[in-house]
Amino acid sequence: MNTTLNQHCAKGAASVCFSALVLPTLSLARDPSPASPQSINPGNWCSVLKHKPGTFYKNSNNSLIQEINIDGRLHWQYGYVDGKSGNTRFHYDTEEIRRLRLGLNVKFLDYWQFNSAIDIEDDQAPNGRERDHDLQYADIDYATITLNAQKMFGITSLDALTISFGKHKVSGSAEYAISSRRIKTIERSALSNYVSPPGSTGLRISAKHGNLNFAVGIFSADQEPEFSEFNSANDYFYTLDLGYKSTTPRFFEKSRFDLRVIVNGNENANASSNPVSSGNYERKWSASFSNTSTIGKFNLLTDFIYGKNGNEAAASREGSFMGLVVLPSYWLLDDRLEAVFRYQYATSSRGQGIRLNSRYARKAGSVRTIPSLANGRGDKLHSLYLGLNYYLCSDNAKIMLGVEYDNLQSSSTDIYQGISSWIAFRTYF
Repeated sequence: MNTTLNQHCAKGAASVCFSALVLPTLSLARDPSPASPQSINPGNWCSVLKHKPGTFYKNSNNSLIQEINIDGRLHWQYGYVDGKSGNTRFHYDTEEIRRLRLGLNVKFLDYWQFNSAIDIEDDQAPNGRERDHDLQYADIDYATITLNAQKMFGITSLDALTISFGKHKVSGSAEYAISSRRIKTIERSALSNYVSPPGSTGLRISAKHGNLNFAVGIFSADQEPEFSEFNSANDYFYTLDLGYKSTTPRFFEKSRFDLRVIVNGNENANASSNPVSSGNYERKWSASFSNTSTIGKFNLLTDFIYGKNGNEAAASREGSFMGLVVLPSYWLLDDRLEAVFRYQYATSSRGQGIRLNSRYARKAGSVRTIPSLANGRGDKLHSLYLGLNYYLCSDNAKIMLGVEYDNLQSSSTDIYQGISSWIAFRTYF
């Protein structure tokens, strides 16, 4: 059986070999100490996924190393676009490994923690190139060292205080703050991605007291596959996060509010004049005010975003922008089948002040040689998403179906109007 599975893996069938080969191997490699989770059925892949099969060592009594584990995620999807740009009607489809990551996490010296993940797939199928599903190192998704300062210094006035340094995932919106393992839509909204920088190297300090949480950070804005350098040639930005969890929400069982602010440290930053930072966080500032609430089977995320673009080579890409994301979901079958809807509206004061997501519609513009769509910029964007998520094993494994309508305009002229459809399989351990 292993010979057959290895042949499938050699042919690039990553979705076949991931659970069948990697997960059972990890479960056998576990440290059989009493601290390991119990009641794992190695013949039940769902049981293996839920019980952290990558935990090789766990001993809270060891003052040197308390825990070592690895984790991973596999996200496969197929997308089809039926759209129109100007007078050009087009079709575009692609199958891709959206994410394939392997992470290492270590708790050590009682107060320290190392968390990391690397991308081990660089699928170029969306760019019109031949599919290549061979495993290969692509980049570092995140890698941080975190100090539990509240525990180290015995600070009783705070419930938590951590200091972390390294390459972080920086969230400029409520959607982006949700891990890709748990997002309810196959792709995040364009507006959420627009205000969220890529993986950034920097320092972050977080604190929690009661129902309040607070965090500040400073990060380099250049885009590097590994770690950035802090020097005069690179831009940098600051972050501020404030959160409040309501103990007695009036209309919901659970409700919390979050404010996320990102400010570019270089007021005169011009991404086009600095090839190192080109394509990165080019906003002068942005702010997101969001609410996430739950009542029974119903969940709701709302996010209002406002900001200002940085200096650009084209004045039409500058100015202010704003928008709204509303994302409700409802359990049709408890913990098994979920219906999801999302409405997105974004607008800007200049003709090209907002932008479509880089995937699918813009990729179609590049592959089909439609310059205005490949650019994907405009001043008014409406999007409607409808999806179904079927959970095979809670969030650890699920099948997702989604369809989205987008209409992007610039100065009342249609840049893009079309429908994107997806099917996706996602799993992690």
